[in-house]
Amino acid sequence: MKLKDFRKNMKKVVFSRAEAGLVCANDNSSVLNLQLHQWEKSGDLVRLKRGLYMFADAGFGANTLEIAKGLYSPCYFSLEYVLSVYGVIPEAVFKFTLVSTKATRRFETPAGIFIFQKIKREAFTGFDSETLMAEKEKALVDYFYLHSKDFQANDAFWEHSRLEAGATNLNFQKIFRYAKLFKSKKLDTLLNSFYSYAKSH
Repeated sequence: MKLKDFRKNMKKVVFSRAEAGLVCANDNSSVLNLQLHQWEKSGDLVRLKRGLYMFADAGFGANTLEIAKGLYSPCYFSLEYVLSVYGVIPEAVFKFTLVSTKATRRFETPAGIFIFQKIKREAFTGFDSETLMAEKEKALVDYFYLHSKDFQANDAFWEHSRLEAGATNLNFQKIFRYAKLFKSKKLDTLLNSFYSYAKSH
């Protein structure tokens, strides 16, 4: 099959080896593998991980969502990446941080580094179903929960963290509501301490 015909029939930018097999139903496995390899070698396809490809000219930035979904689902963007987007943390983040109900994984791809961290299924909420972007409050709760061992519930720690700079636009009622999903005393203690510090600054 020619590339233009394959692309027309695929109708997706990011696709799996299995999906390619459905489009090229008349080709045997060896022929399909060779064809995918040739398109990758010619620069028409990019291999994101074993068995996952995308059309090279589609652009990474415009397809970050589809790349993330193809790499590891279910998932949503959260943690440092989302906190940086919303300005809750001042630092720029040069990797994509996500959460999933599956085991923690890291993928280094031509599109960037994607880090997926596991949270309990009951807490897998608080994100837009179309963009897979967490609300800033949920991203903060996920961040506190997954990094709780590195946090301290005292003013000196919060001052050093500079988190309070972005706290003015946070809905703490929503934060505490999301925190209940984790059923973690350590998380509750940290969030209460952070709330008290943010209120006083």
